[in-house]
Amino acid sequence: MKNSTKALLIGFGTVFALGAIVVSSSNMAVEKIESKINRKRARYFVKEKLKGNENAMSVVDDLSDIEVANLLSVVDKVSDLRGSVSSYGEHFKETTNDFKDAFMDKKHDLKHELKHHKKEMKHKLRK
Repeated sequence: MKNSTKALLIGFGTVFALGAIVVSSSNMAVEKIESKINRKRARYFVKEKLKGNENAMSVVDDLSDIEVANLLSVVDKVSDLRGSVSSYGEHFKETTNDFKDAFMDKKHDLKHELKHHKKEMKHKLRK
């Protein structure tokens, strides 16, 4: 094998190894940034929703990155569920109002019919 070929292969190998190191360290950096953001979100959640409870804050500080991510996942799902329940509540309220209106209309119609029927009966009895 010629020296130029060996040098070329060594060069490609070195570039490949350096590329792998850069990609690996970028992934690690992204994961580290992501975990810091998640921890900040968790601390913000404790501050806002749990009124800055010191015990809860220390628990968040002691959680692993995976546990913090799981906690935030649960918080997000509960928030989504709360929004769904709220929209279902509005729909239920509207449906209840519609039913009430229909019921009141029917009640009014029946009263009117009963009144009309009573008049007819009185009229028939007079004859």
